Amino acid sequence: MLLGTCIILAIWLLLVWTYFLWTRRRYYKAAWQLKGPIGWPLIGMGLQMMNTETFLQYMDKLSHKFKAPFVSWMGTSCFLYVNDPQTVEQVFNSNHCTNKGDFYRFLSSAIGDGLFTSSAPRWHKHRRLINPAFGRQILCNYLPIFNAEAEVLLLKLDLEGVQHGKELEIYQILKKIVLEAACQTTMGRKMNFQHDGSAAIFEAYNGLTEVCVKRMLSPWLYPELIYRRSRLFVQQTKVVGVLRGFVEQLLSPIVSVVDLDTSKEPLQQESKNKSKSIFIEQVREHVERGQLSWQDVRDEANVTIAATFETTSTALYFTILCLAMHPTYQEKLHKELVAELPPNGNISLDQLERLSYTEMAINEAMRLFAPVPMVLRSAAQDFPLRRDDGDFLIPRGTQIGIDIYNMQRDERVWGPLARTYNPDAHFGPEAPSRHAFAFVPFTKGLRMCIGYRYAQMLMKLLLAKIFRSYRIITEARLDQLLVKGNISLKLSNYPLCRVKRR
Repeated sequence: MLLGTCIILAIWLLLVWTYFLWTRRRYYKAAWQLKGPIGWPLIGMGLQMMNTETFLQYMDKLSHKFKAPFVSWMGTSCFLYVNDPQTVEQVFNSNHCTNKGDFYRFLSSAIGDGLFTSSAPRWHKHRRLINPAFGRQILCNYLPIFNAEAEVLLLKLDLEGVQHGKELEIYQILKKIVLEAACQTTMGRKMNFQHDGSAAIFEAYNGLTEVCVKRMLSPWLYPELIYRRSRLFVQQTKVVGVLRGFVEQLLSPIVSVVDLDTSKEPLQQESKNKSKSIFIEQVREHVERGQLSWQDVRDEANVTIAATFETTSTALYFTILCLAMHPTYQEKLHKELVAELPPNGNISLDQLERLSYTEMAINEAMRLFAPVPMVLRSAAQDFPLRRDDGDFLIPRGTQIGIDIYNMQRDERVWGPLARTYNPDAHFGPEAPSRHAFAFVPFTKGLRMCIGYRYAQMLMKLLLAKIFRSYRIITEARLDQLLVKGNISLKLSNYPLCRVKRR
């Protein structure tokens, strides 16, 4: 009797396993045609990829060992690795690849399902409704806020870096300035991060990205049942509580204006008198029309602030660090700023648009240090992939990893100076032409970052204000920097910088 039961159970397990393999036969065909590292059963490349400090370097080695794009496995998910401009263009322009990768669900479960993490049809609807809030005219209204925060930054650099003579970890100062600007332009709230104990908020943002990336790179934590019993989930619960409280603090006076029924007319008048130039006043109208719920707004506000603050402060920091490590280019930048800007006063949009070398310096830093080193997409339908050795079919459900960081510093794409900081060589008037999708720090195509103009304007203004008045110096060297593969790029150690008044 027992033997018969065991035989039946074995046959049943064999049939289930056979059915599982049969349903995935198209993935195996793609993996056979686009050969990559095989990985381990059930966890794929999980063991090799789980260390964020070696993840990007590991993927770079694979891209030279195997012909990209290639297929491998992350957990049991079919994973297409992409690091060449031709394939990046196909993915970013495909209607079938607008959904973010399945692994972003770990991020959306923590901070909400906003534009950065959502998939169709929710993404299409929210993008259409929110797009006007990032229009050029709206962004011009942010310039007074950007200029005011730039003055706060200069005072901080002068007080601590010049008067007190300290070596500064500039990244921490920049994060506070950028988050302050994000809160004001998104919610219309001034938070005074430079003057209060806001360390818990910044630690929570850092903790959140680290938790989500660790889970993305640990296939054994994908099942919710297992993850909720892990230490990582306890850590996530703690940081999410801090961030949700922070966003509720930002939203509470705005929600109360809409929710209260008493004294309705005065409150409506107050609402109408508020500037429509900030994000929350734009989306409030969609709530009143029933197109968005306040939970939608909470999710979008949380994601917008997190994405704006993380990516912009990261890109700005690496630009400052690169210029500090390369005084020749810093002096060239200073000459442009002296020629185009007055020594004091606010910077206008016309003046910003004339700062061509400043833009080159930013672009070169973002090329070397992509603010978001890798983005993930998911194939909603089968789509054809063209490679120079033939056409291949990528099955629906394939997870696609676009390695922006390694592509933008690949000598096969950018030439022998690919891993050096040289704005003239790569973005100057004499620079050789590159593939249009070789430089994609904000992605491109159908799902290009909605806030890229915002980030460019803020970075350009802050950079101009800093280097118009100060010289930044560091003893760090480019080849000494150890990067960490996170949702936004991080360093294992942040070099200290000295500030000198011009």
